[in-house]
Amino acid sequence: MKNFTLFFLLAILAVLPLHAQLSVGFRGGYTLATMNYKDPTIGYKNNGIGRPRSMNSWHADVVLNAPLGHNFYIQPVLRYITKGMDLDVPYANSPTSLYMPCADRVRLHYLELPLNLVYKIPVSFGKITLGAGPYAGYSLGGHYDLTIRYNGHVVSNSQQNIGFDEASNIISTNTLLRRFDTGANFMVGVELNSLVMISANYSLGLMDIDKSTTSNLQNRYLGISLGVLLDREDY
Repeated sequence: MKNFTLFFLLAILAVLPLHAQLSVGFRGGYTLATMNYKDPTIGYKNNGIGRPRSMNSWHADVVLNAPLGHNFYIQPVLRYITKGMDLDVPYANSPTSLYMPCADRVRLHYLELPLNLVYKIPVSFGKITLGAGPYAGYSLGGHYDLTIRYNGHVVSNSQQNIGFDEASNIISTNTLLRRFDTGANFMVGVELNSLVMISANYSLGLMDIDKSTTSNLQNRYLGISLGVLLDREDY
């Protein structure tokens, strides 16, 4: 967490000298999250984890715009977001005399810092924005939904916390999640003359957040945001 905080502060300090006039905005919206989850030997992992599906969640942002000149901007974003995945376990409903524990959904809560290079195209109604850049994230915590089935029927549902320091932090798997995440962010949007922001972004996780050697796990999400600028740096 200290490294993440330092990274955020350095990013903010780096843009402060660029221009005396900065703009700040707030936005939030819908997130469609999933995870790229593969076992290097058998493909998609299915020993209690199952096949990943997209999960509905949300995010909230604080946005800073710092002009570089010639319509280019540096845009740090401080984001709170829930990432994760829903899971299909192929054998979960199969008749069996054994109790079958299965993780049905995994949620991870992150503070995330995308640092985008943005190009803004002036138009009659405002500006069209295009951008890309790296991001770093730190998980504040997480949980998963645990379902226990017997003979194809659900006998127990519960929600379990993910302990990042434990030997195996999702039951019935060898998964050991790490708190830090890094990757690339791509965005497109509109800034209206009324100071309303509408944007979409795609986040591509590049770090394997599973510390075990049995699988590869990377975050993915699509975000749609609506927000407002408190001012405009070009006014």
